[in-house]
Amino acid sequence: MPKNFLEHILEWMSAVCFAGLGGVVLLQVFARLFLPRAPHWTEEASRFIMLYMVAFASGLAAKERAFVNVDVFINLLKGRSRTLIHLLIDLATIALMVVTVWYGWKNAAVGRIQTSASLSIPMNLIYMSMVLHSGGILFYTAALAAEDAKALLKGGGDPGHAALS
Repeated sequence: MPKNFLEHILEWMSAVCFAGLGGVVLLQVFARLFLPRAPHWTEEASRFIMLYMVAFASGLAAKERAFVNVDVFINLLKGRSRTLIHLLIDLATIALMVVTVWYGWKNAAVGRIQTSASLSIPMNLIYMSMVLHSGGILFYTAALAAEDAKALLKGGGDPGHAALS
């Protein structure tokens, strides 16, 4: 299946953040070595850029089932049993991400009254990275769970255990 628009946007934004992170870190290194004073904002900017880079990429990682896991037990299973385990893991992940999105949103609302120390940007923009991160995982894990449930209902093996294509 060809990549959809959302995936292209997430990949592009992850790449932009990665390039921005590299640029900010290189600026800091260059300034420390060759300039009389290094900019004070680079450490904070690099942390914030890293948060958003992970937030943009995490949904894509969930889609590919690329998060680190211990699958020794799962690899021993075949067919419906394996698909059922994947579905249960997906449902647990969905439950956790719903809670994380909810509290991330509440935390971001509180951040409206704060600004970052060096960059003086509203902290709710930074806290929203958690909502984006959890929302991406929630969205793609829900799609995986639907595929797993469909495979179970058809009585089949485990086409849903593979990443979404």
